[in-house]
Amino acid sequence: MNRTASRLLATATAIVLGAGALGCGVLGKVKQAVDNVNAISKLSDRLSKSGELTFTADYKNIDGSKNDGKTTTVVQQPPKAAYLGTEGRFILTGDTLYNCAGKAGAKLVCHKSPVQTGELSKSDQSAYLSAVAGGGFVNAQMVLMFMTAAAVVPGVKIVESTATIAGQKSDCLDVTGIPRDADPNAVTAKEFHVCVSESGVLTRFKGVGTDDKPIGVELTKYSDKVDPQAFAPPKGAQIIEGTAPPAPSK
Repeated sequence: MNRTASRLLATATAIVLGAGALGCGVLGKVKQAVDNVNAISKLSDRLSKSGELTFTADYKNIDGSKNDGKTTTVVQQPPKAAYLGTEGRFILTGDTLYNCAGKAGAKLVCHKSPVQTGELSKSDQSAYLSAVAGGGFVNAQMVLMFMTAAAVVPGVKIVESTATIAGQKSDCLDVTGIPRDADPNAVTAKEFHVCVSESGVLTRFKGVGTDDKPIGVELTKYSDKVDPQAFAPPKGAQIIEGTAPPAPSK
């Protein structure tokens, strides 16, 4: 069991143990909280394993912005990962980061810097992804943070369902009633809909952040094959060597 699922399970256990001396009305709320933790734990455990998968996936933005409907291709072959968007590319090879800017069909300018797997902060990774794929784009790691934050908040409502998205059978959650976090830097959402395939691939995420901005992606094409060329800048790209990653565009 991964750390996220273990933490959620520990939370559920604590809720149950702390409910013994409470009245029936409170016990009903406790049961809902435990059910919420269990529902999110099941999907978060599955999604957390997506980092071990090899695949190529096309996602369309469904964030209501100017990037709505545009496609970002995610290519993963651990420890390598690449995000190919309309505004450039973001590539991690395990020991190197390429941050490439430029529209599709144009010559890209790629900043190359040494970065070991796991060294890049989640906030910087999010900023790099936004630069190449649009501000509403989210990946599995970002969705896990949303799910974990929602799992332990009292009063949150969760409805489970299923769907088949781009040929992938998926389990889904509709999560509503999330209060605004007191920490302005917290990774939270007011509500969201998330679907994860049986293999652990994110197939859909659509939500509204606490800043009232829509965020979302939906899988449109999936393959368990990868093109090795995805993990390198395209031919003709201008490469700028650096000792540290450039500051990501916010």
